[in-house]
Amino acid sequence: MPDTLKVSAPGKLIISGEHTVVYGYPALVAAVDKRLSVTLTGGKKTIESNIPIGCGMGSSAAFAVATSAAKIFLKKKKLSLDEVNNVAYKMEKKRHGNPSGVDNAISTYGGFLWYRKESESFKLFSPVKVKKTLPKIYLIDTGRPTESTKEMVAGVQKLYKKDPLNTEIVFRKIERVTKSFLKYLLGEGAINFQELIKENEALLEKLGVVSNSTINLIREIERIGGAAKVSGAGGWKDKSGVLLVYHKNPEKLHIFAKKNNLNPFEVKLGEEGVRIE
Repeated sequence: MPDTLKVSAPGKLIISGEHTVVYGYPALVAAVDKRLSVTLTGGKKTIESNIPIGCGMGSSAAFAVATSAAKIFLKKKKLSLDEVNNVAYKMEKKRHGNPSGVDNAISTYGGFLWYRKESESFKLFSPVKVKKTLPKIYLIDTGRPTESTKEMVAGVQKLYKKDPLNTEIVFRKIERVTKSFLKYLLGEGAINFQELIKENEALLEKLGVVSNSTINLIREIERIGGAAKVSGAGGWKDKSGVLLVYHKNPEKLHIFAKKNNLNPFEVKLGEEGVRIE
């Protein structure tokens, strides 16, 4: 047994498919260059993380994955990613109630994943080999939502029960957007990345997972020629977590951010999954 064991796992960014993924629709998700590490030394556990907490970037899943990997490695002296993913998913269920499993999957395997939860015991995910140079992606943190992920998932479930027909229509439109994002990454056809972000956000607003203050901020970003969307569970009372932001002229975005006391930061997508450091 090593004197010190350090395991790290990445955070994530949902490109498209949040909330609908709980209902069996696909999600396109990427691991990001923000990581959480668990270090075990002499029986003590130390946690370090540069993943923003409670903002839709999979901080809890990264913790579950890193912790699961550390326990499995200590016991078996090797890692099975499938086993790490399964153990981490069980931890996520205890915390979030009915998670899709996408957060722990992307944190475990890394890269880009096309993910679909067919049933509780059967989940399909496939690595996506990106064939196109991605534009610069920025994140703006609107702040930690008042609601938990569990509460946000329950809110969409309540909407679905109240109005299943129209909610299903929104779900299907989000699925089409998700598939268009996939085609963009695969370099298939002329697809407008910025318009996809705007369409995705408009549909998430119909699900009621974006607060009014966040909607106002997104409209301002659109007015200066950019696009932004909630990436994660969102929040409806005040803050809505992290926004995925794109502008063809990043300088305009930075000027806007400075005027509004915002702090956009660039992220790299498709990073490595869980690893022993």
